[in-house]
Amino acid sequence: MPRSTAMVRALARSSAAASCMVGLLVLVGWALDVMVLKSMGAALPAMRPSAALGLMLGGAALGLRLPATPGLFRHRLGTALALATALLGAVSLVDGVITGGNGGLDALFLRAFGEQGFAPPGVASSPLTALCLMLLGPALALVDRGHPQRLSWSDALVALALMAALTGLNSFLLGPLVTPAAAPFFQERSMGLHTTCVLMLLGVGTLCARPELGLMARLTRDTLGGFVARRLVPVTLLGPPVLGLTLVLMHLTGGLSHDAKLPLFATVVAAGGATLVLLAARALDMLDTERMRATAALEASEERFRTFLDTAPDPMVVVDGAGRVRFANAEAERVFGYRREALLGREVELLVPEGLHGPSTAGEGPERAAGGRLVSGQRQDGTSVPLEVRLSPLEGEDDATRIAILRDVTERRDLEKLREEYVGLISHDLRNPLNTINLRAHLLQRALHERKLEREGHMAQAIIHNVEWMSTMIEELLEGSRLESGRVTLRREAHDLGRFLAEVLERDVPPDARERFRLHLADPLPPVPMDAARLERVVTNLLTNAIKYSPKGTPVDVRLAAVHDHAVVSVTNQGTGLSPRDAARLFDKYYRTEDGRSQDGKGLGLGLYISRLIVEAHSGHIWVESEPDRGVTFFFSVPLEAPSAPPESQPLRQRAS
Repeated sequence: MPRSTAMVRALARSSAAASCMVGLLVLVGWALDVMVLKSMGAALPAMRPSAALGLMLGGAALGLRLPATPGLFRHRLGTALALATALLGAVSLVDGVITGGNGGLDALFLRAFGEQGFAPPGVASSPLTALCLMLLGPALALVDRGHPQRLSWSDALVALALMAALTGLNSFLLGPLVTPAAAPFFQERSMGLHTTCVLMLLGVGTLCARPELGLMARLTRDTLGGFVARRLVPVTLLGPPVLGLTLVLMHLTGGLSHDAKLPLFATVVAAGGATLVLLAARALDMLDTERMRATAALEASEERFRTFLDTAPDPMVVVDGAGRVRFANAEAERVFGYRREALLGREVELLVPEGLHGPSTAGEGPERAAGGRLVSGQRQDGTSVPLEVRLSPLEGEDDATRIAILRDVTERRDLEKLREEYVGLISHDLRNPLNTINLRAHLLQRALHERKLEREGHMAQAIIHNVEWMSTMIEELLEGSRLESGRVTLRREAHDLGRFLAEVLERDVPPDARERFRLHLADPLPPVPMDAARLERVVTNLLTNAIKYSPKGTPVDVRLAAVHDHAVVSVTNQGTGLSPRDAARLFDKYYRTEDGRSQDGKGLGLGLYISRLIVEAHSGHIWVESEPDRGVTFFFSVPLEAPSAPPESQPLRQRAS
């Protein structure tokens, strides 16, 4: 809640409490015949009982109206008290016209309190008091659940009541300025100062009942009008009464002659008017200074933003909701060959013929792994350039304005070609020598075995083992490179996943460890479209890790279940578990845990990374759940239905992050 709104609500509560308290004390004073309570001060005239009752009813009605959503009982009771206030004011006004204020309700109150009449000089009936009550009653009744139409009528009635009360206040304070007589002062006024102040307070509290709506909203709102009104309205309303009170006090003390009162009042009023103008000018100057400062800050921010865009290393364009270029940086000029003046206002299809939101045209399907799409751009000379498009909304814009980063991926394409050449180099120039070494080592081992040279035979076996290890590492590097390059297609065929898992356990698990595995199959699943050879690599990797990193003799559970539209396979061992840090990075490239490095110093940390690429290529997901000393469970999921793209042409575009 804004600070101004909170203060207004507090003022409304205080007004309701003060009105009820003053009205109650005056009635108690009449009942006990205590003059101090009747007049709320020894030097002031007594307040009439009808006015006190009206203040008490109006304050109670205001207090019941303050909640934004009052209950039904509070609503009805508040309406009844507000209407009773209006009725009391109307009756008092009629009574003052007919009987002069010496009969009617006040006479009934005096007889009820044991009084015979008003003591001389008496209290003359003030029509302004009854008029204020008659206006404030309907205004309080219309403060109903904050309805805007009702509040407008309520504000109008309150404004009239405040003008009437202000008239009484100015009459009370400024009357001696035009009256030659000097005394008695306080007893000559028809509307008491205390009555006027409480009525004005009750009217202001009624305006404050709904600070977010109506007239009070104009004062509490953080706008130019609210800023000026908060500073000028109090001075305008309270200035003349304060001035009149000052002049009256000077007159009563003998410091001001009667002939000088009016000229001095006119002079001070003129000076006050000029002061108000100067205050308004000062407020406007402050606002204009703040506006200029905010404008300068905004222009500096825009200049920094433009400088950032203009010096960015990638081509960047700002495109509005209609697809027209509103800004292009220097790199866009260099890549596309257009001057930015020639691009402004043109459609973005001039640079990207298929548009920023259309499908990828790189011939390989949509690419999302790098955060963008691969499209083909067109330079001014007609040549094409491969681009990666990334779109982000421009903050603060409501017209679908976007910043488009058009990254030139020509160098990336060249690097991919180099990687393919590197893969070919490994495939042909490294594997062939290793095959030759492996063949010769087997022949050497056979010859040594025939000559019964056991020691030398073990050395040949070590050569064979290391050659096989190197071949395995080369195969992992090749597989990872092929998957990352996206040039390998899946060979999807429908398989019974439960039977597939049983066959992998039978075929790829060593016989001495096979009895540790327990296969749990849920209800029969429909055939799953998958690349069996590559998915077998994933399952074998998880099974091998489960054996390697769990105590001997402990069981390993393999489960298959259907979750929504995916088949989920889990492998659970009873090992020491993983730390949160290891679990978060386990599927990263070349990452190995401390246990992995200690148990198998020859691994590269590519097994789980390749498994992740294969599963993601199937549009699935692989993850691990573990707690220290509570075992490890690996999960991977594959969809029960193949993606919409044809299986033979669907590439493995899932890259490592």
